[in-house]
Amino acid sequence: MTSCDCRPVAYVLILAGVALAGLTALVPQYAIGYRLEVGVLLAMLTPFVVYGALTESLRGAALLLPGLALLAVNAWLYFDQRLRHYDGFADGTVYWLPLAVAAVVLPIAWFARPRGD
Repeated sequence: MTSCDCRPVAYVLILAGVALAGLTALVPQYAIGYRLEVGVLLAMLTPFVVYGALTESLRGAALLLPGLALLAVNAWLYFDQRLRHYDGFADGTVYWLPLAVAAVVLPIAWFARPRGD
């Protein structure tokens, strides 16, 4: 049984995650314009870098569900940490949550991948 190639959708998820990471890390500073929070950018990009490395090994739901989970976490962090109440990322959620979700979701996807051909 053949399944559709979901890699183009996965690439769109990666691009959306990169865009959300950039938007979250770009903080307005009223005196100078914008400041890029490099730590936030790296913390939010790292799961998508690892997910991108797995796109050739995963297929079907094992490819799309982790990407959707990572994107949902990034979208929630953008809304909560940057739009709803920006406090300089003082609680640290933006640093550890994307990495924790990736540490749980990506190994599950790796072990759930279809084997053999």
